[in-house]
Amino acid sequence: MLILTRKPNSSIIITNIFDENGQQLKDIEINVYSDNRIGIEADGSIDIYRSEILELGE
Repeated sequence: MLILTRKPNSSIIITNIFDENGQQLKDIEINVYSDNRIGIEADGSIDIYRSEILELGE
């Protein structure tokens, strides 16, 4: 696990992402807002879930 500390109104970029066919996907951008919110911009083929939603299915 990588743990990063970011100041409000900053972002993290994840690059070099490939799908199961080896096609490169758009970078993932994670934005940190001043009111403890985050925004995630990613390719439509990437599923993004809150952990508590996944835990309900167990």
